[in-house]
Amino acid sequence: MRHALSLMALRLRRSWRVMLLIASVATSIGWAWWHFDVLGITGDELNSYDSGLEKFTNKSWFPAGRSKRSDDIVIVAIDDKTFIDIKTFAPWRTRYGSWPYDRVLWADVFEYLKAAGAKEIIFDATLDEPKSDITGDLALGQTLTEQGIPLYLGFNVIPKVDPLPKVEPVNLPPIAARPAAVEADDAGATEVPDDAFDEPKVEDAAAKTARLAKVAQVYAFPVETRGGLELPTLPGVTQTNEHGVETGTLPTFPVPPIEQLVDAVSGWGLVLLEADDDGKMRRTSFAYTDGVNTYVTLPVAAAADALKADKLIIEPGKLTLGEKQWTIDPDGTAWLDYGGTLSQRYASISLVDVLRARAASVEAKKKGETSAIDAKFAGKYVFVAGFALGTSDVKATPLEHSAPGVAKQLAAFEGLMRRGFITTAPMWVVLLFTFIVCLFSTSLVLVIRNVFVDIGWPVLLYTSFFFLTGSVLALTHVHLLSAMPGFAATIASVISTVWERLFADKQRDLMKTQFAAYMESDLVDRMVEGHELPRLEGESMEITAFFSDIKGFSTFSEKFRDDPRGLMRLLNRYLSTVTPVLTAQGACIDKYIGDAVVALFGAPVRHDDHALRACRGALAVQVALAGLRAELKAEGLPDVYTRIGLNTDTMLVGNI
Repeated sequence: MRHALSLMALRLRRSWRVMLLIASVATSIGWAWWHFDVLGITGDELNSYDSGLEKFTNKSWFPAGRSKRSDDIVIVAIDDKTFIDIKTFAPWRTRYGSWPYDRVLWADVFEYLKAAGAKEIIFDATLDEPKSDITGDLALGQTLTEQGIPLYLGFNVIPKVDPLPKVEPVNLPPIAARPAAVEADDAGATEVPDDAFDEPKVEDAAAKTARLAKVAQVYAFPVETRGGLELPTLPGVTQTNEHGVETGTLPTFPVPPIEQLVDAVSGWGLVLLEADDDGKMRRTSFAYTDGVNTYVTLPVAAAADALKADKLIIEPGKLTLGEKQWTIDPDGTAWLDYGGTLSQRYASISLVDVLRARAASVEAKKKGETSAIDAKFAGKYVFVAGFALGTSDVKATPLEHSAPGVAKQLAAFEGLMRRGFITTAPMWVVLLFTFIVCLFSTSLVLVIRNVFVDIGWPVLLYTSFFFLTGSVLALTHVHLLSAMPGFAATIASVISTVWERLFADKQRDLMKTQFAAYMESDLVDRMVEGHELPRLEGESMEITAFFSDIKGFSTFSEKFRDDPRGLMRLLNRYLSTVTPVLTAQGACIDKYIGDAVVALFGAPVRHDDHALRACRGALAVQVALAGLRAELKAEGLPDVYTRIGLNTDTMLVGNI
């Protein structure tokens, strides 16, 4: 073991320059491969990111990656049960119709949630298409305003709609804090204007301008960018011709809501998909611009009021909302920290159960009681979202291939409220990490020199990266790139193996062939690895010489006159006992002269303590021969009493 470690140290000392060069070349290749996305390496990185989250999030065997269930967020789910029960229960079917339901349903649900004590109601949907029967629209708008319901609603962007005019953005206070909010004497009463069912009137230019200005005022949110950062533009829509060839990109603009909600909603936010090319929702931008106004996403709009923030500040690596700050990526975006699957993180209640609870609460209030379900919403942030496939809001996340789209809104909202976000490790950290891994891979190949390492390490590399980057992600919320370092380390291993086989091995084999005939293989290895080859012209060195012979060897060899093979066997036993004892102390066996052994300590492999080694070797030989002499005596063979001489002096040492 000690010999192996000594050899590895010599190889490391001899090859460190080559190792640094190979590691640098491999790191450069890996960076170029990543930078230019050769063969879709960024897609491999996303898959690695997903695997790391999936394997290390909320697993019993990895406590650091476990997250507790959120206790102040509840989801009201528009699920399959909702679809079935409303369809089969005649009173509900008559009142609410079929999906998408009449807006009077939302008026009933939001009114109940407000009465149950919900802090905020975040509706992950858009309401921008007026119903043919506007009674429900009017009921919803009136209920929101009169009850002061803290509703936060999404808006979408599409092409070919009128752009909104420039306004001075202000984060308007929640409905309950606005002067227009009043208590209603009868929440169920909704007055329908006499002309509500008349044919739509043609909107004149002045009215249209005023309407769009009002929409812009409620949609726009104050966003300040610093450090040269620019907000992303609202995503455009690719335009194609009849042959499917892309002809350009159409700009998109915010879609105004139905008229009854413009002044009735506490906050508005974008509900963009923000998915990667594979359809998974991993990252978010917190704000966008259409080149005129700035808009925030729905989670930011809701969190801003919860944190009493007047504006959003985005700068490279930092996000500020009110008095809270978060670390984000330098480009102003961040990876979403889902913290687990939707069912692991949040409690959910079917929408129809809320409707039943509403009916029960009415009866309970008549009796002066409080229904049990009321406590589930008191002091909570309530998200209302589609779960059923019929809602067309099923998306993919790193942890779930099929999840309600609200999972993204929840991750962003909870990130703003407490959890924070996942950020990407700086590129200099990734490059340094890549170089270290490449250097380690090169060292394994050039120092250990084992065929199993050459073949097995590239395979083990990816497994190791999986555990390393996954655990770092769960522990620190920092995404350390793994595809680029893994690829670069594989390149480093291949280059090192080629170098080893084509150059280094041939040189070593040639030198070993030259010296193996008269030196121990271990010493040859050390001499070759340490570049300590004796000079052809010789070199003066202080060394210690060892000489031994058997007392009376000439006399007892006569006893084997008729059995020369017996003498050879005896000498083989004797020399096989003496030789390993000497080489264990670092001796070079110079020659055997019959029974005599000549060995050198301190050459050709240098040892500063050659005299001490020689003394230890001589004593060890005597101990080893004591056992051999006892065996020979028992077998009736001659004694091999050995005499030893040592001499330390300056000698001329060379390769003859």
